[in-house]
Amino acid sequence: DAAGAAVRKHGSSMGVKQELARASAATHPGEALAVYAECVDQLARSGGNRAYEEAAELVARMATLQTASEQKAYVMALRERFGRKRNFMKLLG
Repeated sequence: DAAGAAVRKHGSSMGVKQELARASAATHPGEALAVYAECVDQLARSGGNRAYEEAAELVARMATLQTASEQKAYVMALRERFGRKRNFMKLLG
């Protein structure tokens, strides 16, 4: 809880946010989902196959933290926002 509060108050790198999200996903799934969603957006916007692969891995991790219908809605929203990024769309399935 203290680490999350410090990150929210002072900010941090995306890597630190991801580490915190991984460590606290079981106890704070909503916060972890928000961090992962932010990372996915950043990676998808940056482009490149490696970024798309990392984003797709995060999307898969998110499936363990939310219901199937929430995950489906999230992926559909990604498809709407990033549909022109064909390689990313292929990775999403």
